[in-house]
Amino acid sequence: MDKVIAILGIVLFLFLLINKITKSGHRSGGTYNHYRSSNYAGQSNYQVITTSDDFDYWKARIKPNCSEMDFISFRDFLSSYGGGYVKRSGDGIKREFLGQEKGVLKGIFFNCIVPNPHIDVSRKEEFRQYLQKIGVDGLDDRPDYEVRDTKLKNNKKDSEERKRKDVGNKGEQAVRDVLLELGEDYDVINGPVIKVINNKKEFDHIVIGNNGVFVIETKAFGMTDGKPCKSSLFIDEGDKWIVRKYKKNHEVTSPTSQIMEEYNLINSLLSSYTTAIFPVVALSNRDIFLKNNIKLPYEIIRVDELVKYIKSKKECIKVDTRQYILASINNCRNN
Repeated sequence: MDKVIAILGIVLFLFLLINKITKSGHRSGGTYNHYRSSNYAGQSNYQVITTSDDFDYWKARIKPNCSEMDFISFRDFLSSYGGGYVKRSGDGIKREFLGQEKGVLKGIFFNCIVPNPHIDVSRKEEFRQYLQKIGVDGLDDRPDYEVRDTKLKNNKKDSEERKRKDVGNKGEQAVRDVLLELGEDYDVINGPVIKVINNKKEFDHIVIGNNGVFVIETKAFGMTDGKPCKSSLFIDEGDKWIVRKYKKNHEVTSPTSQIMEEYNLINSLLSSYTTAIFPVVALSNRDIFLKNNIKLPYEIIRVDELVKYIKSKKECIKVDTRQYILASINNCRNN
């Protein structure tokens, strides 16, 4: 009798101990369960099993245009998750994806992964093959990722180009508005395309006065949506142009070659006249701070100081000569 009681006591103790271990193996909230399995070395280790709560979390997190890092994390999760159908047997635990989960993953693939420009094509294709392996239907044909990605990149490039041109047009309009202040003493030509022999250039503005010819190239550096914005422009050795805005620096293309090509074209056109030609880069952002640390063969003038700069030059052209200069430029216009 004493032996029976002792055996029952041992059984009860083992039952309580196993029950305690099982309960302690659950994460609060029921998101993870732990189970014991044997590895190839014959040692035992704990593995983490995720639940449908985690699947729902990732389903909500993976969206169109998600980052590649999010996708990689999602892919790692799926490997550890294994599916919402859990079957326990003597050999351990077997997991499979539910039909509903497969449908969700198929939707994620076509709506979030295939059109995503942030994810590498090789990762997209690996994911398709993985979904096929776990039983997701309708993925036999490989999508043409490359063509789709090229279209997305081109659309983005076209959009950025349109935005850049829009800002540039607004910058040029700001300069046009200011040049109106010059009055009848000056001839202002906006946006001419001039061809001399085989050399053709599009100019932003050409101003002709009794005090010279002003070739003006407009730049909208530092503007936001075509509007003035507080920013800084630094020009350093090597003709390096840096715009600082919102506490961030980015390098912009130097306009030196552009303005000097325009200057040389006008200079060759008017070589028979004795006149002064002034190449100018006009900054249409009136709120930009300029710090020029090098000597350049042209002037850099902010739009709000442009009229003052033009009028500061001394007269050097006779009235009739000025008319011949204007006629020479108009005769070479292609627009």
